[in-house]
Amino acid sequence: MKRAILLALLGSGGIASPALAQKSDATDGLGSVASENSFGRDRNIAVLERRRPDYTPEPIHVGVLELLPRMAIGAGYDDNLYAQRDNRIGDAYLRIRPRVSLVRPSPTLRLSLDGELDLLRYADRASENATQYSVNAGASYIIGKSDTLNVTARHGRYAMERVSPDSPTQASRPIRFTVSGATATYTHVFNRLRVRGVVDVENRNYEDSVTPGGDNIDQDFRDHSSYTGTAIGEYALSPSIALFVAGSVNRRDYRERIGPVPARDSSGFEVAGGASFELGRKARGSMRLGYLRQDYRPVEFEDVSGLLVRGELAYFLTPLVTITGTIDRSVRETGVNGATGYLATEMTLRADYELLRNLIIGVGGELEKRDFNNIERRDDRWTWRGSASWLVSKRIALRVDAQRRNQSSLGLNAGREFTENRVSVGLTFSGL
Repeated sequence: MKRAILLALLGSGGIASPALAQKSDATDGLGSVASENSFGRDRNIAVLERRRPDYTPEPIHVGVLELLPRMAIGAGYDDNLYAQRDNRIGDAYLRIRPRVSLVRPSPTLRLSLDGELDLLRYADRASENATQYSVNAGASYIIGKSDTLNVTARHGRYAMERVSPDSPTQASRPIRFTVSGATATYTHVFNRLRVRGVVDVENRNYEDSVTPGGDNIDQDFRDHSSYTGTAIGEYALSPSIALFVAGSVNRRDYRERIGPVPARDSSGFEVAGGASFELGRKARGSMRLGYLRQDYRPVEFEDVSGLLVRGELAYFLTPLVTITGTIDRSVRETGVNGATGYLATEMTLRADYELLRNLIIGVGGELEKRDFNNIERRDDRWTWRGSASWLVSKRIALRVDAQRRNQSSLGLNAGREFTENRVSVGLTFSGL
């Protein structure tokens, strides 16, 4: 959730690419509600960000470097593997996720490198097996008392879930794709005023799939590069509240097309204003409102515009219970034939309860509404999820997870409708 707070505060430019769509289950990390917001407002501590020294993995010191290896092993069952309304097919799976993080700590120049391999194997449906990986590198340079520069680079290979709106229903295997990108963020602080500039570049490359009969399913039309620039200015009225304005521009360049459907090149912008705040010892968050627009170069494609809403609120019901709500409205790219993209509105609500110092229970729900551009289609997808995490020791954590998804779709070009249930259990080993 740290990234969610950052996006809400800084207006990251709305890089509206589809999610990486990795399978979500008990091998995931716990997440957190960030207290790393403007001007040090951290009187409240959320359940998932509370420090637990007795259960926090300790890195291995290799000279000046800190090395932290991890291994997550999980097993689960998905009762609707192909996200179908009828003729549901379920299967059990095994998931293994080794991860290594290497950090060079420094008060002025911190360097980091981490890599993860994600192996997903099904008991009976080998076509759904996936081998995913990601590599991330970062540098944080404190130039002076008022200036910082953060640079990150990323590369990964992923498999798209069948429940994704961009997954072709007739594909005999999940769509594979690679993501490469880099982000640079420069921040300068003048007493109560903080200004920030962000530049992000990302490239996505999709692999073709085939039908059960062996016919090719072209996915090259989805290959594109995105360029986004963002500027933010934030002024602290008091230690408890700051006002900000944010603006961003983006350009999305697609591979040249040969055929009747042109490339979906576009350019767009976002402008917004809002506030980040702390309401006593009960709540912390941020909210911004504004306007977004995405203009498509081909004249036959409709442009998208509308209200921009983005924010997060963490409510501290008690020291042991944190309730978090988020909202995000943005334009996203899509692989649906005939559509140039869709306006997505996501709303989430989650509660985390620290039953014991090392036992955390979480429940939550999410509603995602998709209004597709250039075709008549509207999707509503509800996701309900419950989880429990038991921190056995510094090196071992056990997690169980249950999830239910339900999707409906309306319009002449309506998509799939389905209900899916998934349960899983996972063990994470940290250190040596």
